[in-house]
Amino acid sequence: MTTYFCDGLKDVTIVNGVARLEFHRLEVVERGGNRELRPVSEFIVALPVQGFVHALGVLENVRERFAAQGLITSAGSKKGDGGPAEPAKSPNFS
Repeated sequence: MTTYFCDGLKDVTIVNGVARLEFHRLEVVERGGNRELRPVSEFIVALPVQGFVHALGVLENVRERFAAQGLITSAGSKKGDGGPAEPAKSPNFS
């Protein structure tokens, strides 16, 4: 099985009962002497909507475990500071 590294989820679309999850990686772009990160599509996963809803439940359980371990703040936090901190840089670049 092939393993892909992605920096995040770029988009989710649902068409004709199929959810398409588009994942991206960050790529360095040189612009006028400045280095910027640009999202580049890496791959798309297509799931029937029922499978997508099941995946959301599994991911919610993972989030609850991370919160219980103190890796992230609780999903119930509404102060705007909930969620993991941004990494200093993508592991794609040295």
